[in-house]
Amino acid sequence: MFAYLKTYLTMVSTLVSFIGVVNVAVDPLWYTQGNKLNQVNVPYNERLTKTNLFLHSDKQKYDCLIFGSSRVTLLGSKALKNNVCFNYSFSAGTAEEFAKYAEYVKGKGVNPQKIYVGIDAYNFTFDKKTAFKNKVEVAEPKPVYQSYLFSLDTLQLSLKTIFRLNTEIRFYDQNFQGKVFENAPKYKPEFVNKKTQERCNFSRIAYYKQIRHIFPNAKIIGYVPPISVWKVFNESYARGLLDCELEAIYEASKSYDVTYDFSYPSEITTVTYNTYDGSHYHPDVNNQIAQVLEGKRSSLGIRIHQYNLNEYQQFHKSKLKEYLYKEKQGKLW
Repeated sequence: MFAYLKTYLTMVSTLVSFIGVVNVAVDPLWYTQGNKLNQVNVPYNERLTKTNLFLHSDKQKYDCLIFGSSRVTLLGSKALKNNVCFNYSFSAGTAEEFAKYAEYVKGKGVNPQKIYVGIDAYNFTFDKKTAFKNKVEVAEPKPVYQSYLFSLDTLQLSLKTIFRLNTEIRFYDQNFQGKVFENAPKYKPEFVNKKTQERCNFSRIAYYKQIRHIFPNAKIIGYVPPISVWKVFNESYARGLLDCELEAIYEASKSYDVTYDFSYPSEITTVTYNTYDGSHYHPDVNNQIAQVLEGKRSSLGIRIHQYNLNEYQQFHKSKLKEYLYKEKQGKLW
């Protein structure tokens, strides 16, 4: 009996040790320094992993925060040279989550001088009955020993990372800067002429404005990330949503110090080599955007509030119409 128990305990301790060593080496939940094996940190659950990264870093060094969707994860915090920023963006991020995580960060004693907020049109095109079904909560991490010693689920994430079995196209490097894998698919867009007439929902505007109330003394800079001309046509214009989306963006950004828009047809959104899906742009594009956000004069992007609402909407539509006719697609207008 004693020999059996000894064998059993030896096997259990060996298994636990194996799980722990692999998980600590890969660190898929970002408790320590990230993946030490191949310096690829996969975004499995960015709400949790970024909270872990935030809690286990020197929080007081951050004088800048970044909130946004997966598009904004590719805006490197180190590309913003004027501040020490923490990028708290995550996949499919919504305005109510940005406000909730802003409150959370404030509760941890961070008082940023500057905040960057990505504004995505999809925040205003949802079904209100289902969008707020679940109460928004910050993804609080478990103690590291629970996650890394006794979790086969975490081990599975580690093994998927080691053997490159994940399906993500984005990843984070050893400095937790957003990157795109070299073998990312080529973007092959087309215009889809399926016109419908849908409506926007403006209820999330209040959450964008709430960030100003949470950090009243911070300089807040909003921006609309680049979106390919094909996606703008297919998902906004053809659905009859472009005008109301632009109105919502305009209203949401009113309480910010300045808001830039990079989503109109331009030299970066009418080509396909700088994005893998027309929605997520490669780091070199985001590095240019970072310079504009920090005040560099550039032909890239516009300041929204140099226009009134009607002028802003007309600017977007004239750029889209101009591109369609240039590409002999005027019939789509």
